[in-house]
Amino acid sequence: MGVCCTVDVEYTGEKRHAIKLGKEDAKDISELYNEVWPKAYDYPAEWRNKRVMTEVEVKNTMDSGYFFFGIRIDGKLSGVYKASITEQGAFGEQQAVLPEYRDQSVASAMYEQFYEFAKANKCKTNYVNILAGNVPCERAMEKFNFFKTGEPWEQSKGMLVQTYERKVVADC
Repeated sequence: MGVCCTVDVEYTGEKRHAIKLGKEDAKDISELYNEVWPKAYDYPAEWRNKRVMTEVEVKNTMDSGYFFFGIRIDGKLSGVYKASITEQGAFGEQQAVLPEYRDQSVASAMYEQFYEFAKANKCKTNYVNILAGNVPCERAMEKFNFFKTGEPWEQSKGMLVQTYERKVVADC
């Protein structure tokens, strides 16, 4: 999923819940991505620049079949991720959390909601690509029962990612 994977800090405040975002949220999504992605220095500049989206690009992405989910805290969009349904399952990407909301269970709530999104769409798996060697993201993968599939691969010049997936269990 991406930029913020801090999930191992115990947050003792209010339970966070990710919600589906719509076109009326496109400006907020764009502003969040424009704040977070340019400063995600672990990623190559070319990759970071592709993650910054205008309001129109967000709306066009929604029109092309992608879903955006996010968390609002006191009305402000604090975290967001993008998802799609593929033949392999539910794919999550482009997760970002504003710096002032990290360590507040925002990423955890998005991973929990991502599982529910897959179940609701009858997907057998969730899967994500994370930056190879990103320790906080690797801990998130373990915490949320994702496992490595295959070997790390170059998603962008000089940027190795590892694909992780988890099985989605249908309620029977």
